[in-house]
Amino acid sequence: MRSLTAFIILLLSFGAQAELFKWKDAEGNIIYSDQPPPGAKKEEHKVEKESLPPIISTPALERPAASTSTSLSNNSQEEPDRYTSLAIVSPENDTSVRQNAGNVSIKVAIEPYLFNERGDLLVIYMDGQEVSRGRESSIQLIEVDRGTHVIGAEIVDASGNSIKTASPVTFTLHRHSVLFNTNANN
Repeated sequence: MRSLTAFIILLLSFGAQAELFKWKDAEGNIIYSDQPPPGAKKEEHKVEKESLPPIISTPALERPAASTSTSLSNNSQEEPDRYTSLAIVSPENDTSVRQNAGNVSIKVAIEPYLFNERGDLLVIYMDGQEVSRGRESSIQLIEVDRGTHVIGAEIVDASGNSIKTASPVTFTLHRHSVLFNTNANN
């Protein structure tokens, strides 16, 4: 009986979707809202169906299997060159990021993947302070202060020794000033 009730509630929730309206303002900007533009009829601007571009998925790259016949002495000879590239790909160098909440996505490209069996980790820095240490090559920084910041990244081994360092990236974060907040109560 509970599953039937949950199913009926689920079906009813699909009918409770809000209306969406779309129009262009005086400057030609496209506006989406749950309210029609002032003085206009609802039917003129109601969005029935908005088509989005298709999602393109890319299969993950397969990591080559390690040879079981490779000895530890041979691995230690390869260690200085075990990573061919390490780069910060987002944000791009010398760019402006406009994000009023101060959230910034950091993405790092590593070739080949991090060697888990050796305990290698990716360390990401912002303005010289460590903000992430682990195996994730993509992180989200929350409530970053406005201004210019420098992002750095390096791969470290299990002992904390640096293996490879990325070129630093500089970006400027723009945020809406609280001085211009029209919603604040006086």
